[in-house]
Amino acid sequence: MKLRKMIMLVLAICLCVGLCACGGAETPDLPDDTESILPDAPETTEAAAPELETTTWGDWTVGVPAGYTLKGGDFFDENDTRYFSVKKSDFTYFDFKADGEEQIMNHYNYNKDTYTNEQKDVQGNFGGNEWTGFQYSDGWGGYGFEAYATVGGELIRVSAVGFAFDDATAGAVLASLQYTPAE
Repeated sequence: MKLRKMIMLVLAICLCVGLCACGGAETPDLPDDTESILPDAPETTEAAAPELETTTWGDWTVGVPAGYTLKGGDFFDENDTRYFSVKKSDFTYFDFKADGEEQIMNHYNYNKDTYTNEQKDVQGNFGGNEWTGFQYSDGWGGYGFEAYATVGGELIRVSAVGFAFDDATAGAVLASLQYTPAE
């Protein structure tokens, strides 16, 4: 029994010494001209707005960039013209919903309380429509945003994933949106 206690004590001491030895590593001194050894920052250029193909779904018309598709309806009803998506992938899309003011604001406020990572309020005019919303980060360098506007007299909300609010593609799609109810 004494031998077992003695072995446990020796192991505990070795463990403590090993853990203490791991800390305290010194960082090397960098030369004064550190900037000369860093790579040049990439040049940033303003991305041009993409070419859009105008597509109609119900009373809504929207521009769809090359490589994207327009999907009408939603999960419950693929023929519901209040809902449509301009989609490139499961991680790059715009979901539009014209549910009515109460439901739009309930979903908007719920999402604003949910997507809080690097959240900031945004506002902009695209296609003569004033969009109000918020932008958030996905935590891996990507962005999304949620916004609403009155387009052609109809309130609509957009949930965008894979885009910052000021992205050229986002601006082009939002600017292209039109509501023209059949008479």
